[in-house]
Amino acid sequence: MTSKLRSSPSDEPIILNIHRLSRSILRSSTAQYMHQFGIGVPQAQILNAIGSCGTLSSKAIAEFTAMNKALVSRSLSELTRLGYTTLSSEASDARRSLWQLTPKGVAFVAAFRPMRVARRARLLQALTPDERALLTRLIEKLIATSEEMGHQEAAERRTQRSGSGRSPRGNGRTPAADPASERAAK
Repeated sequence: MTSKLRSSPSDEPIILNIHRLSRSILRSSTAQYMHQFGIGVPQAQILNAIGSCGTLSSKAIAEFTAMNKALVSRSLSELTRLGYTTLSSEASDARRSLWQLTPKGVAFVAAFRPMRVARRARLLQALTPDERALLTRLIEKLIATSEEMGHQEAAERRTQRSGSGRSPRGNGRTPAADPASERAAK
């Protein structure tokens, strides 16, 4: 059941401002990290994640950092080329390779963390402790709602595809029109 909720024109700046804040933080962080370390935000986040956990699989890094797997893969290749990461020799299954920091990666994390904490403190000093707590609760509420919307919309798309006779893979073939299905039916 879908709700017929409409947002008011005054709601539009909320999402726009969240996006603008995110872009502003990303832009200034990228400039600072590139200047100081020669790497961007995704690479810094990956190094920090590995530094927090010791060794991580690519999948775990993607989950920990909320990045897509392709970006994680490209970033790990670059970080390995630059000497910050390496594959763990403990990895018994090549499909589940574990990444670890090199001494250069450990040195990066040691220099990065205090800088990240200081930058965060400078940004958040604009808010009182009560405002920080309220903003945290509001953002968490919006994230949960957004994720729930995503799950609901994905379920609706699956239902629409199955009701339209289209294959769940989106190849446009109905099961009867699929040559493999026709051969299997004979």
